[in-house]
Amino acid sequence: MSFSATPLFPGDLHDTSLRLAAVAKTNSAASAQSNIPSDAWRQMLTLGWQGVLVPEAAGGVDGQPTDLAEIIEAAARHAIAVPLIDRCAVAPVLLSPLADQPVVRDLLEALTLGEASVATVLDARERMPSNASGLRLSAGNVLRGTLKGVDLTEPASHVAFNVIDEATLEPTLLLLPIEQLQAHARYFEGMDGRVTADFSLEGQAVQASQILARGSAVLDAVEGAQKFGSLFTCVQTVGAAGAMIEQTIEYLNTRMQFGVHLSTFQALRHRAVEMYVAYENAAGMVRPLVTQATREDPGEAGAISLSKLCVGDASRTWSESAIQLHGGMGMTCETLAARLAVHTLMGSLQYGDQAQCLDWLTARSMADAVAA
Repeated sequence: MSFSATPLFPGDLHDTSLRLAAVAKTNSAASAQSNIPSDAWRQMLTLGWQGVLVPEAAGGVDGQPTDLAEIIEAAARHAIAVPLIDRCAVAPVLLSPLADQPVVRDLLEALTLGEASVATVLDARERMPSNASGLRLSAGNVLRGTLKGVDLTEPASHVAFNVIDEATLEPTLLLLPIEQLQAHARYFEGMDGRVTADFSLEGQAVQASQILARGSAVLDAVEGAQKFGSLFTCVQTVGAAGAMIEQTIEYLNTRMQFGVHLSTFQALRHRAVEMYVAYENAAGMVRPLVTQATREDPGEAGAISLSKLCVGDASRTWSESAIQLHGGMGMTCETLAARLAVHTLMGSLQYGDQAQCLDWLTARSMADAVAA
């Protein structure tokens, strides 16, 4: 019994990311608060990965979603805690439609050069409400509320988030430098090694130049960015699952019990096959979505949400089976398989958890039935 996962999108970017992730070390919460990037993240910035989806006219690489998918899938195989999806997909896609503004165009170019990095916290209407939902911009451009869950596993120079203007009830997109927020930050380290921060923005004044857009354009940009986040989270989960199955089968082939290898036990072989079947189904679902996506349009929202729902459900099967086939929690806490399981489960909560995706799909189906 043997298995080697075939990359969804093989190529030079996949190989480079795989080599880099194999030797990467995760930052600690103390490093994040001190704005000290890890060696791996520093190299990723130098390679220009933040600019893969940035148009050439804005100083970017002008790549396609498949290019970034190569990077994300390979990095996921080693469960490294770096904000690749947020900084290399969500932020560039959010800001690129606003590249006609000099401040945004300069920032996009800085992203590509690795001289800046934008963390995002976005609320995509009723589809994927997030921790930005309670924020308000009151009279005099003063913020009210708390911004929660900003991913600062690696340092960011800016934070982009959307709020509601209390006076006009318009959605408003803001871009604030991190230095303006850090004095009121609380940091948290997650079980997957990621570091997030909550910023108290009560009474924080916003300059006119920090307001990037208002109105329906904000909702469209945010929803598009969130859809890309969901899509690439699926890619990340499939990449981690492939490595998890490899680790599990290798363990069964080498570990002995009662004088024979674990891989000879039929019940264990059946469970490994269930992991493999779920993996192939998920890979077959995600691959065409990424292939059909463009830099400007991630594709049909319903298909992406359905894939996120199915992949999130399968991730629990992979994670539970990998841990059990390694002997249970007490036997696995220091293994790569356990780290992959944790990252996979945490990924299922990002950019639309199962409940959010199911609610949105149900609401959409009901709306379609009424319209028919």
